[in-house]
Amino acid sequence: MAPPKLQLELQPKQQYSTPALDEQAGQLVSLVASPVPRLKHERHPLLSTSDYHGLVARCQQLERRVFPKAEAMDLCKELRKPNQYLFVVLQINDPGMLLLSYGVLAPSKVDCVARITKVCTDPLYRGLGAGEHLVRSMLAALGHSALDSALHPSATGRFASICGVGGLRTDIRDIQLHVDTRRDAAVRMYTRCGFSTKTTIPNYYAEGRDALLMSTSTTMT
Repeated sequence: MAPPKLQLELQPKQQYSTPALDEQAGQLVSLVASPVPRLKHERHPLLSTSDYHGLVARCQQLERRVFPKAEAMDLCKELRKPNQYLFVVLQINDPGMLLLSYGVLAPSKVDCVARITKVCTDPLYRGLGAGEHLVRSMLAALGHSALDSALHPSATGRFASICGVGGLRTDIRDIQLHVDTRRDAAVRMYTRCGFSTKTTIPNYYAEGRDALLMSTSTTMT
């Protein structure tokens, strides 16, 4: 029997309103939204295939709302490339779901490096730990020791479910990302997840906006 279809409303940017997080709705879930898991046991039991496809559109809407036009990623185009995985953190209620955070992970067999090319948390839900759980889920999928922390985070214990994030690649040695040097909260979060700064890249985002190149190893304990 097909799972009941959840309501996923997509609103124009100018009409967008973010519903309140239901503190009584239980734990949140992180999952790979794209590519859609082929096996039924890898999909969330309350999400249909169309729900998964709808999540890509919902992430794109949030992308355009949060980032300036010059920095917004075309997620549909990006996810058509090989080895691009869209991770999301949701609160799933019946009959709807709330998108808190999403990110894109790109593991490469050429240099055995996985790159986190996007991390975004809805501004109205920041400070709840969703972004950190998202990153830890990516690391867990690559065999990083963050697996236990992703399943049982120290903050609130509300993030305890991960669907379809196991074993993307076993030959990845390092995970890298870039972050704006001015985003102190993000840098602290990545550091908690095991990342360390390798170098600073001047004018990476724009003139006067530098980036930190941060990395961690899949063999970290």
